[in-house]
Amino acid sequence: MTPSAQLTLVQLKVIFDDETNTDKGAKEVQEQVEDGEEVLNPANTSAVLNTVLRVINNKFERECLDEAVRLLNAHPIHESTDDRVPGHKYSIPSVRRTKFLAHQVRAIWFIMRRFVWDADQPGALVADEMGLGKTFTSVAAAMICK
Repeated sequence: MTPSAQLTLVQLKVIFDDETNTDKGAKEVQEQVEDGEEVLNPANTSAVLNTVLRVINNKFERECLDEAVRLLNAHPIHESTDDRVPGHKYSIPSVRRTKFLAHQVRAIWFIMRRFVWDADQPGALVADEMGLGKTFTSVAAAMICK
């Protein structure tokens, strides 16, 4: 095994050592790494790299949400039976009587960070699928900034 291949195996092991990772493909790759099997080969390179990118992306999203919840002083809300939209919801004290989904909390955090903490280059572009609440999150961020 070449030194670069060994380094890749070590990097994969670090990525997959995250105990909160529940990705089935990631667990399979982790088992291959632990067994000393050849992980990257021409037949599975794409699948392995997609798995690695998915795990990294999930970890990054979780870290962003944790930071957003902390900085915005958001509190999780328990789901009720009358909720029409599934997902974990949060309340932000400065925007009363409103429920936010996780992606909306991250968007508010992003807008706030760009306008407040990156004041030398203000501006933010929130672009996602239609109907996910871009206007809602922009108004909420403006209310928090006032």
